[in-house]
Amino acid sequence: MPSRYSGSATRMTAHDTRDRLLDAVEKTIRSAASHEEISVRRVVALAGTNVSSISYHFGSLEGLGVACAERVYKRVNALRLQELQAAIDRAAPAPPPLRDVIRALIGTSVCWSLDPESPYAVFHYLNHLTSLSGQREPQGRMVQDIDHHMIFVQYLGRAAPWFTETEIRWRLAAALGVRTQFTHQRDRAEVLTGEAFGTDPTHLLDELCDVIAAMFSRPDERSRPRTGGLPAARRVTGHRFSNTV
Repeated sequence: MPSRYSGSATRMTAHDTRDRLLDAVEKTIRSAASHEEISVRRVVALAGTNVSSISYHFGSLEGLGVACAERVYKRVNALRLQELQAAIDRAAPAPPPLRDVIRALIGTSVCWSLDPESPYAVFHYLNHLTSLSGQREPQGRMVQDIDHHMIFVQYLGRAAPWFTETEIRWRLAAALGVRTQFTHQRDRAEVLTGEAFGTDPTHLLDELCDVIAAMFSRPDERSRPRTGGLPAARRVTGHRFSNTV
């Protein structure tokens, strides 16, 4: 039976060698107790192919790991947008509430980080590869892929129209930083909060949404310093506001 995080049941027989390798390395990463257990021989045995196939398609095991992370990242982004669209549909014709937009932005990552069966370990492996190389290239394409984030900027801007687009983008970046503290450094976050998160994401998501929503609260105009950015009439641009993602 395929994992609920994977594609169709025919993935391993219908896809070509490249996709079988991607499936195999993802499964290997998710089941490995340590990064040392992620090896070329283990991956190719699971994929039913040979060692040279990794070099042919990806250059190296590291290249395969990066490609796997990129594929999982696209899956996360698709789920984010699905959740955002569901929030839009529930609220239509009004814009979706701020907390629903925030939950759509961070929910998938938070839920996956608490679920040992999810592919979230792939991102930890990517961080491991980056630390080994001492460079940011392994994450380069994902760092530049912000199109889906800009869709969230639209709806965050509608929920907090007192901010300019620039100010909304700063807050979105900060919101993702808050999420990462709890998903990538779970042990430290548990020590700092004095709470164990367990595997149920409900409480953690509620708390994070509260923290992040506060960033978008209307400021006190009497004490708020004026900053640069777009004029008030053009506060959020680049995408038309609509009730579809």
